[in-house]
Amino acid sequence: MTELGSESSAHGLAKIASSASKKRKVIWSFLVILGFTAATVQLSFIVSKFLAYQVVEVSQMKEGMPVEFPSVTLCNIATVSLTKINELINQNATDIMPWLTFIKNTNFGDHDERMDSHQAFYENLPEVAQAIGHSIDNFVISCRFNARECSAANFSLYFDGKNYYNCYTFNSGYDAVEKQPKKEKLLMHTTGPQNGLSVILSLENDNPPAGAYGLYDVKNHIAFSGGVRAHVHAPNTMPSPADHGFDVPPGYSTSVGLNAILHSRLPNPYGNCTCSNIEGDRSYLNTIFSCLQLCKQRILVQRCGCKTAALPMYKETDPKKQNLPFCGAIKNWRNTEAFLKNSSVEQYTLKCEEDLLNYLNNDRSYENTCNCFQPCDETSYQKHISQSYWPLEFYQLDALRNLYQNITISSILIREVSEKLNNLQARFEQYMQENRKEEYNQTDLDTLIRASTIVRQNLIRLNIYLEDLSVVEFKQMPAYELADLFEDIGGTLGLWMGISVLTIMELVELLIRVSMLLCDSESGSLNGASAGDPREDQEYAELNPHQHVKQKAPFPI
Repeated sequence: MTELGSESSAHGLAKIASSASKKRKVIWSFLVILGFTAATVQLSFIVSKFLAYQVVEVSQMKEGMPVEFPSVTLCNIATVSLTKINELINQNATDIMPWLTFIKNTNFGDHDERMDSHQAFYENLPEVAQAIGHSIDNFVISCRFNARECSAANFSLYFDGKNYYNCYTFNSGYDAVEKQPKKEKLLMHTTGPQNGLSVILSLENDNPPAGAYGLYDVKNHIAFSGGVRAHVHAPNTMPSPADHGFDVPPGYSTSVGLNAILHSRLPNPYGNCTCSNIEGDRSYLNTIFSCLQLCKQRILVQRCGCKTAALPMYKETDPKKQNLPFCGAIKNWRNTEAFLKNSSVEQYTLKCEEDLLNYLNNDRSYENTCNCFQPCDETSYQKHISQSYWPLEFYQLDALRNLYQNITISSILIREVSEKLNNLQARFEQYMQENRKEEYNQTDLDTLIRASTIVRQNLIRLNIYLEDLSVVEFKQMPAYELADLFEDIGGTLGLWMGISVLTIMELVELLIRVSMLLCDSESGSLNGASAGDPREDQEYAELNPHQHVKQKAPFPI
């Protein structure tokens, strides 16, 4: 030990071994113990810092790579098609009027507004609600993507049972036939509105029931306006137009420039992100918002025994819960007597739904039980929106001719406007041929104003495109890695005790030498025991008279 201490590169140990006075040895021993204690404390902080698995987020610009075009979900803010409602009412083919009569004559107390909503209509007449929603053929009247024609086949249906009914998603990223995500992605190599998605939409706001006015609900902040609700989101993610969309008004050309943003997060032990999908009505890529919405629906099913159209649906694996009714479903609404007998049941489910959703919307503690985590890889799109007046009156007649020449015009007033504009155009050409300088009379001017108003109330042009092919990536990286841990351990040991890797090797050498000495001492004791009996030497000499027995020294030399 004295030899190790004097030769050790740990300065404190060398001082203890080489000190001649006892007082000096005590002082250096105290300093070594103090340094060892300080090093131990600091090493505990260092290890705790490493086990905290902290992260830092860095941003970098990615150049020279194609950018995936997003999904675009479009919903007519007017939930139902008045044209379809008129057709069904005239045919007496549905329960629309009986349901409206039942709602008008029934008192639901605090739930009157809930039952007089599109959501309640769908929960009681789901097939009729889907039938009176806007169809893709009359909604999207022109579509171009990347300077090529597109059609209704490029859109997939997304049903929103509370706010919009039939919505349509361009580039959903999901193959409905194969029931799996599409393998081919829409990758963009150019920018600008000419190379993005350009759609012209018809709203069907021009054909209300004759002499009728709708009922306005001041508590609904979404409905009762004209236009389209658009939501730009990553492909194969669940649309949420009401929460994350933006309104597009009629009578304008709206341009939406996009910049793609990537988010890369670290999994355990640095974070809790997940790469798994979420299971709604089908499999979607995970987003934290959609996961929490599905979690609310599950909590509602567990506590109230019913589901709501205000939240997305999910596939129930329990056979007992697969056919659960909606909380707003009235079983016997066609039979007044049967309804009055069971009205308390409907009142209970409505109240349970309202109270629970209000609680979940104001207390986020439920999220701890949902097991919802951020996706490890997520794409979002930053939007820049601009608008211009469209279409100008000078181009409206030719616009109608081009837009409606290849499709059936279900809108009565649009058809009449087109005919009136054609008549006005013919009269104007006749004036020009006859060199007549009469101006349009007041009737003609009123017709032009009315025609222009109807056109601008019903048509929307929406351009969605990439502004830049540069992608900004926000990437999480470990703030304290294993290499940093070793560096700090070495610095701590060197600072407080002067210990390095070579010092540790010296300790290993000491352990090896001690082990060898212990082994030698054990073998020496065994040899000493066999050499200590002189009778064995005498017997050996008698048996071998010509050989001399060597006397072993009593002590090793």
